[in-house]
Amino acid sequence: MRALHTPLTLAVLTLLAERPRHPYEMKIAIRERHVDDVVKMRGGSLYDAIGRLERAELVRQLGTARAGSRPERTVYEITESGRALLYELLAEMLTEPVNEYPRFVAALAHLPALGPEAAARLLRLRAQRLREDYADTARMVAEHSSGVPRAVLLEAEFLQHQRAAEIDWLDGVARDIDHGMSWPDVDPSSDGEKE
Repeated sequence: MRALHTPLTLAVLTLLAERPRHPYEMKIAIRERHVDDVVKMRGGSLYDAIGRLERAELVRQLGTARAGSRPERTVYEITESGRALLYELLAEMLTEPVNEYPRFVAALAHLPALGPEAAARLLRLRAQRLREDYADTARMVAEHSSGVPRAVLLEAEFLQHQRAAEIDWLDGVARDIDHGMSWPDVDPSSDGEKE
């Protein structure tokens, strides 16, 4: 059952807790709500997840629906066991900090392999990309937040705070490097440029 403790399982169960849906409708809702910004989805992963949840009796087929000339679509609903897992997943993911081994933090651990100039330049580049992400998300929230309960936008709000904090930190570290932050001796040819 631990194999079902994933962000995608959480997304599917949450959507079905709202109301019965067919997989394509779930996929559209995930895109419209930008859940795919925080849940990894590829190709048929949504359909695979629904299949696993059905085999575990966490969701069940309610019937089929057809809209116009479109093919029939299987509609699913959440079971009581599915609701219990939904609550369990939310409680687990909200309360238990997990080290997810982020790539950026791993790169920071090895930053001294670069010279200070290259390190400062790359940190500024990351800060610029985060500023672009911040602006894009701010536009999206402004366009879609009218009449939407704040609770629906909490992940975007959290990510914005996280981005803002990271931008401030990156700017500060790059500035500290420029002003002579202590640095280990490195090969002077380590300028971070690709040959």
